[in-house]
Amino acid sequence: MLFVTPEDAILNKITRKEVVELLQEYVRTPSISGNERELAEKILKKCNEINLDAKIDRHGNVIARYKWGKGGPKIVLNAHMDTVGVGEGWTKDPFGAVIEGDYLYGRGACDDKGSIVAQLMGVKALIDSKLDLNLNGEIILTFVVNEEVQNVESKGTVKLIKDGLKADMAINGEPTNLEVHLGCKGMVELTITTFGKRAHGGVPEEGINAIVQMCKLIPELLKIPPKYNKYLGYSTIVPGVIRGGERSSVVPEICELKVSRFIVPGESGKSFYDEVKQIIQILKQQDPTFNAKVELTYDSKPAIISEKEPIVQYLIKACKRVYSTRSVKIGGSLAHNDADFLVNMAGIPTVQYGPGDMKVAHTPDEYIKISDVVTASKVYALTLYYALGGEKT
Repeated sequence: MLFVTPEDAILNKITRKEVVELLQEYVRTPSISGNERELAEKILKKCNEINLDAKIDRHGNVIARYKWGKGGPKIVLNAHMDTVGVGEGWTKDPFGAVIEGDYLYGRGACDDKGSIVAQLMGVKALIDSKLDLNLNGEIILTFVVNEEVQNVESKGTVKLIKDGLKADMAINGEPTNLEVHLGCKGMVELTITTFGKRAHGGVPEEGINAIVQMCKLIPELLKIPPKYNKYLGYSTIVPGVIRGGERSSVVPEICELKVSRFIVPGESGKSFYDEVKQIIQILKQQDPTFNAKVELTYDSKPAIISEKEPIVQYLIKACKRVYSTRSVKIGGSLAHNDADFLVNMAGIPTVQYGPGDMKVAHTPDEYIKISDVVTASKVYALTLYYALGGEKT
């Protein structure tokens, strides 16, 4: 008689067919930030089918729980339901969930519905394998609203934490291309305004051109030296939005720039603000007509955890068990995500893991590899199995 290990029993419960059906259903359900309710209802229905204790909370988040035995760790699985807007340039139906070979196309397929499906399928496989007697602990699935918006207070994960979310460890399901990510960059934004003097374009020497003044400042911004982190790489500065002027025949008296900085440990919104204040002071010394102000308009933190954290070790072990042709890569997210709040606000050691390549997130013809969603489902299932004590690491 062929011996089947507990791990095999879990993995055998995950099928490509079920993954595809659920992923197509969710991608075909538009859920642009602020309009997640329809998707939340569909996720809630699936949670009930899996026999999870599930609800949609007052913020619109889906929260689902399953408990084994007595005691044991509380483990959060976190992913976001909302997507950015569709945008231009698509050659596929953004809500068609079109499949070509191993690729499924659609807005949110990569960011972040592939991870939602993988987390649900992983938990379902663990429950269906009937290994309850060997496990102790609780899984808390949190599928949240408003992750994509630039307002900390409206983010679903932040609302959960303020409502008292507590756990011993967490996995954030951002697309990591099946790599184990130990952290994410923080994102800060400054709004810089230069002031000039309005004048007729025929006599520009009678005015002070605020756009020209901004053009003096931008090159200095880009000279600010970046810091480096072994997992997150270098920090980056992006002048992203600029506004100024009324018409070409008028010397503009005001110009506004929004500039972001994706920061690594050792940097902060305040440190970036202070650096820009210093640049403004130097430019004023060089040119008495130069006048500008700077405001810190968005401030979030980088997050980083140790490779020695138990959840990281469970995840690495699961990856090694599931992967057949690829090695386990350890790195960090070059973007900002909810791992920041789970680590820095809630104090929960959080690793990031999910299917999908961040490079195609938010782009036209966004896609995800179906085989990667199946793989991630298996990795989630075994990570939970190890974390809940199914096998000593």
